[in-house]
Amino acid sequence: MKNLYGSLIALSLNTLNNENIMENFRTIHSSKIENLITKFYYKKNHLCFQILLNCEGNETKLYKEFNDYAQYKAAYNKLLEMKKLDELILLEETAVNETHLSFS
Repeated sequence: MKNLYGSLIALSLNTLNNENIMENFRTIHSSKIENLITKFYYKKNHLCFQILLNCEGNETKLYKEFNDYAQYKAAYNKLLEMKKLDELILLEETAVNETHLSFS
């Protein structure tokens, strides 16, 4: 079960003292997340899942991409818990892509 949540990491700010860690990650406070969005699509005949974070200011960020439903669902549920608890979320810098979606 180690690494089940992929890059989902909740840390207090006092553990973020290593500059090398911060170069590879970007933080988002879970209170800034307005909605969690799932994008389902096929990639080479395999069903894939993306979790998108719709943040304040209508900014949408890619959280992570999954090709395993169980891992996707576990990460999604963990994000929901973190949102309720108002925790800090770290995103891998390489996985953070701004997505141009409109929510009206």
